[in-house]
Order: sequence, then C-alpha cells, then structure tokens
Amino acid sequence: MFHRKQENIEMNTKKTTISRSDELIIELNKRVGVIISLLLRMVNQEKSSISLKDQVSLLDDLGLRPRDIAKILGRTSSHVNKELAGIRKEKGKKSPK
Repeated sequence: MFHRKQENIEMNTKKTTISRSDELIIELNKRVGVIISLLLRMVNQEKSSISLKDQVSLLDDLGLRPRDIAKILGRTSSHVNKELAGIRKEKGKKSPK
C-alpha cells in the first residue's frame, strides 16, 4: 500500500493537511500565474520584449526565488542575484526618506 506524504500547514488560523500532489498543484498554479503575467505585460508594451533587468524585477515582484528566476530566464543564479542587488539599490534611491 502506498501512503501519501502529508504535512500540516497553517492557513487562516486553521490547521489544514495537504498532500504532496496538492502542493504540486499549488506550485504549478503559481508558475502559470507568472507566465500569464509576463505575457500580459509584454503585450501591453510597445516593444516586443522587455529587458532582462525588467524580467528579473517582475519575477522577483511575483515572489519567485532567485534560483527559480535563473531557471526561467536561462541565466546563472549569481547573475540574477547581481541584477536583484542593482534593482534593490535603485529602489532604495527612489524611495523618499
């Protein structure tokens, strides 16, 4: 007999048990949302594509980890981290103190 691995996750102060397959569905939904968001933003721009820096910023804003961003964009994690450092530095300069 096979047993599903289950974990307890807190959601809205209730303990909910979800299976590994449910976790995978949640992750897939997240990634589909990212793809849709990227496509929509590309359509709304006058240019046919957006810069690497903008793509990294967008994916970061959507909650992806640097290693996931690197996989999606076909870059190294160190390159993505370098881009993120520059982006965060720019955001720090733009925000009023």
